[in-house]
Amino acid sequence: MHTVIVGGGFAGVKAALELSKRQLGKITLISDEPYFLHHATLYATATGRNTSESVISLEDIFAGHHDVKIVRDTMKSIDPLRKLVVCQNGDVQYDSLIIAIGVVTTYFGINGMAQHSYGIKTLEDVLKFKNHLHSEVIADHHMDKNYIVIGAGPTGVELAGALAGYLREIADAHHVKRAKINITLVEAAPRILPRLSETASKKVHRQLEKLNIKVMTDHKVESLSDTHIIIDGKKIPTETAVWTSGVTNHPFFKEHQEYFSLSKNGKVIVNKYLEAYDDIYVLGDNANTPNSGLAWTAIHDAEFIADHLARKAAKRRLKTRQVSVFASSVPIGDNWAYVEKYGIYVDGRFGFWLRRIIELGGLKKLLPYNQALSAWHAYYDHDDACDLCR
Repeated sequence: MHTVIVGGGFAGVKAALELSKRQLGKITLISDEPYFLHHATLYATATGRNTSESVISLEDIFAGHHDVKIVRDTMKSIDPLRKLVVCQNGDVQYDSLIIAIGVVTTYFGINGMAQHSYGIKTLEDVLKFKNHLHSEVIADHHMDKNYIVIGAGPTGVELAGALAGYLREIADAHHVKRAKINITLVEAAPRILPRLSETASKKVHRQLEKLNIKVMTDHKVESLSDTHIIIDGKKIPTETAVWTSGVTNHPFFKEHQEYFSLSKNGKVIVNKYLEAYDDIYVLGDNANTPNSGLAWTAIHDAEFIADHLARKAAKRRLKTRQVSVFASSVPIGDNWAYVEKYGIYVDGRFGFWLRRIIELGGLKKLLPYNQALSAWHAYYDHDDACDLCR
């Protein structure tokens, strides 16, 4: 049996590892990057932490899995009749196909946002953002007047919470006299963290204010230029606006609607086995399933699909995918986080350590214990010269 997996994120990598563990035949992992990107820790990488926690070589992950072939390529289309994945550099035949290619950024048509904002969704985005923060200080020996973070989901609040400390580090590194650092978090919804509980919103909002971060909810960003942003008609000078809001499903599925049915939110409709088309399975952020968009949901999908394919190959009774509930956790600055599950929450220093334990658990799902521990400890290191980042 040959299983082809497209996507090197949590779902794709974990599915390959689980299939390899079950010795289900040949596995090909197609990824357009040579590394796995741990998105939950990119906010830390963007604010001066070591890249080793958020960027992990695929070769390192699969070093002991000789039945897994890593192919660096980009999927262009599929041919289910001939069971082919059509890639930029050639076709790959499959018996079962797993697609987990993640989401892409959307700017909701806001004028100038695509051209002038920074982001932290990809490694390239992160490096560009960090370079900007340093180079603007070097250029005129001054900090920006205003740092604007747009979007108060988990990524936005985490970045805003970590940014103040990093900006102070930059000022010290370049011997800049410390001026007041103005960080503003803007959210169009009535509260921050709109997908989490109201308690989470209140607790995190309060912690952000303790860090002197201005929080603007129910405010709409209208446009962005290289010198200012307009929010509800008010012009605010800035050369540093970071877009953390707005993602949409990968356009691949919309471009291939002869094979994929899409829900109203643009995600792929799958059956109880995560199957979207004959022998084609869609996992993680791409699938229209409960809690889609979370790393732990992607891991859950990957573990399920490996078990499903093993049962299918052995002609055993098939199980249906079950919905699981995972803890939500949001770190704000140093040594503070909010963690909640089933309406029970902890925050503060204990919440931070619980969040760190959750992160270690996620890394252990992908790496042997010693490697996972090494990557986890990288959080406490600062900027490095990462070979993968060049």
